[in-house]
Amino acid sequence: MAIAQSLSRKRLILVGLNSGTSADGLDLAAISVEFSGRKSKVKFLSGRTVSYPPSLSREVQTAIAGHLLSVDKLAMLDRKLGFFFGTETARFCAALRRRRLPPLLIGSHGQTIRHLPGKLHLKGRKESATLQLGHPETIAAICGLPVIADFRQADIGVGGEGAPITVYPMHLLFSDRRENRLLVNIGGIANYFFFPAGSSADQAVARDCGPGNSLLDLAAARFIGKKYDRDGKMAAKGKISIRLLTLLLSDNYLKGKYGNSTGRERFGAAFLDKALRYAKSLGLSRQDIMATLVELTAYVVAREVRTYLESYRIPRLYLFGGGLKNRFLVERLKSNLFTTETLSVKKLGVEPDYLEAECYALMAALTIKEVAIGLPQITGARKKTIAGRIIIN
Repeated sequence: MAIAQSLSRKRLILVGLNSGTSADGLDLAAISVEFSGRKSKVKFLSGRTVSYPPSLSREVQTAIAGHLLSVDKLAMLDRKLGFFFGTETARFCAALRRRRLPPLLIGSHGQTIRHLPGKLHLKGRKESATLQLGHPETIAAICGLPVIADFRQADIGVGGEGAPITVYPMHLLFSDRRENRLLVNIGGIANYFFFPAGSSADQAVARDCGPGNSLLDLAAARFIGKKYDRDGKMAAKGKISIRLLTLLLSDNYLKGKYGNSTGRERFGAAFLDKALRYAKSLGLSRQDIMATLVELTAYVVAREVRTYLESYRIPRLYLFGGGLKNRFLVERLKSNLFTTETLSVKKLGVEPDYLEAECYALMAALTIKEVAIGLPQITGARKKTIAGRIIIN
């Protein structure tokens, strides 16, 4: 019934769920989408962030690190995440209904456990694989609403990397007829989105730059036993080591030898261990290491986006993601970009904390409307695809 209603209505209210690469909790965003001609009108209605319970957080981090001991535990983690997502979403939906904003659909990205771009060789081609947990069938059962999930898998099926996957909804939210728009997400992994003025989504450019918050958070856990280095205070006390930075930049992904996406499999605990071995040989303090890891993210982001800033004379760069709250990281990014103004996407009327969850809600609407949003020029897929899988319980 809800699917039939969704197909017949021009205006939909949806909830989007996102748990990013940092894997620290769940973001929920409610939006309304009005379909009118070729341009969709999107309005943010409400948002909420819920941290993972400590035991669930430990299991997720263990799975991401590849230390789960059995397939049984992986299957049970999928169900646990589905129950957590479903319970929190049901509460969120109840609050929306009290405001007379009843959602019709839920879009859930799930928690990424593995992202393996170009790791398979099938019939002479490099193929990719990706795995997100969070049992959407359980979310649908608890909430009593259809759930659209598995947004990456259709693109993977036709030879794409399945990432960056939010380019189409980002284009709907941010593209402008007159202004070239360049945005950077400093999430667990840092990535950028470029939308030339007056362009279609097929002309968009997007790519993962390299490490973001996940690497910094892993270092903070090792050094000070905390989830993150608040405001980058520890890093700000250190001295950036050019020698360590140069060694870290020798990574093959950072040298441009791979595709458009990466993950914690490359820039996670093993990468941090390598950095610590280098740092020990150089006699660096923990503060120096943290400062240099921040510089690594700032440097690779600036290097990736500088071409667009200069070629298109773009005066400002819009930021979102958890890294926006790391003052030292933002300062280092500004220093690497010289004269470019850096602003939060809030200046464009979008809540930065809930942007990715908003994108997944919008992708759910586009799936129902049968809009093909996979972009081969971004992911390397052989054709465009309709992104999500529909679950009705």
